[in-house]
Amino acid sequence: MTSKSSPVSLFSSVQIDATYVIVAVVGLLPMILLALIGKPMFALAIPLAVMVAFLLLNPRITFWLLLISLFVYAPQRIGATFAVHPFDLIMGLLYAGIVLEYLLKFKQGLKFSPFDAPFIILLLATVISMVFAYNISYAIVPCIRIFVIYLAFRAVFTYGQIIGVRKIINVYLWLVALNGAYNITLFIWQGGQERVFGPAYLGYETFSMTALPMAAAFMLWAQSTRQRILYGSLAIMIGLGIVATQARGPLLAVAIAVPLLIFFAARKSKRESNRSRSHLLKLIFIPAVALIALVFLLKDSLFVGLFSRYEEMLVSLTNPKGTIALRLILWETAIRTFLDNPITGIGIGNFRLVHHIYPDLKLMPLHWWIFGMSAHNVLLHYLAETGIVGFLALVTLSWKGLRHSYKGFMQKLSYPDNQAAAALLIAMVVFCVTILFMRAWTWGQGGYVMALLFGLLAASGETRKIKQLK
Repeated sequence: MTSKSSPVSLFSSVQIDATYVIVAVVGLLPMILLALIGKPMFALAIPLAVMVAFLLLNPRITFWLLLISLFVYAPQRIGATFAVHPFDLIMGLLYAGIVLEYLLKFKQGLKFSPFDAPFIILLLATVISMVFAYNISYAIVPCIRIFVIYLAFRAVFTYGQIIGVRKIINVYLWLVALNGAYNITLFIWQGGQERVFGPAYLGYETFSMTALPMAAAFMLWAQSTRQRILYGSLAIMIGLGIVATQARGPLLAVAIAVPLLIFFAARKSKRESNRSRSHLLKLIFIPAVALIALVFLLKDSLFVGLFSRYEEMLVSLTNPKGTIALRLILWETAIRTFLDNPITGIGIGNFRLVHHIYPDLKLMPLHWWIFGMSAHNVLLHYLAETGIVGFLALVTLSWKGLRHSYKGFMQKLSYPDNQAAAALLIAMVVFCVTILFMRAWTWGQGGYVMALLFGLLAASGETRKIKQLK
């Protein structure tokens, strides 16, 4: 027999539904009236205000929204030197929500990580360099960017402990893989005629070169065949996304990182006498061989442009030309700039003006391409712009990240924790290697990825401490 609802429960249900309808009508009425009297912008302001209030009161949702927004490159230019991105606005909402939550819950004290001190010293070095900058107006925005990266680091540190480090990494891998799927689909659709970066634009370089080795780490420490196939597939998809961009820097980073991942994993397996895990290390070659075989199979059709770019890179090892020759000029210029300004540098954000400081650069080959560029080497860039203090702060931050990630990985952990620890170690390796030849780790999307990696690493260390105390 089926029980019938009583008249009271039916009435209560109808009453609740009616309440929702009344609230909706009351909420929509002002919007409708504003639209009717010719003020549509004011009408749109009401749902926008509601959404902002909702995000302020739900910082965890705002955190996920920030992570997703990193994959949308849509800058809004304000003047010649300033651009606001959607992820910058969401970052502002997230931090406002964190502060509000902190005040409402009357939390006492702040947890500090091993990375706070070098981050703060780096920030101070940029402020000092701004004071003594060649052109202070070009230094303001980059200085703000470093501050925002530090705030983002603190936010990830906080929510990495609340949400879970492994869960955040997992979502990150899926987002990068989806961007990679879009890239390769559009690349094939265009017959390989255009380089495709997708909605993340050049940010995909930073996303892909960190995510692919991280996916490989998840595959190595997977607990089931299904998981291994899943993360191997994500790694292939991200790799195909790199192929679609025809970018050489991310490919070089991955070529360095994956063998190192195998080395670290083999060393850990030997240390723990884990023969079964040591045997599974061979599985990492399956997606790598599949990706390489596919590219070589289509090298004379779909990937003609790709191979021409890689051939140019190989030739440049003995006879530098193109972007390789340009990098050498940029590095030489950065060293020269540092030697003339060793303490404070020429000012954060001022390397783009280096041709004004040294007019003789116009006599050099490829001089035109130096205008407005970075040094394409983060360490040399900060050496030139912030002097020895900023340089040492960045080196210390990098070294601490590498050391803490290695120590965390070499501990005896559960398989899920091993996945996260291995992923963070190899991502930190990528960071430390690519600051030597990539251009953007401290601004734009790259800055947020930097904050994500260090924040998750700090959160994982704090989580392990709490587990050990229990």
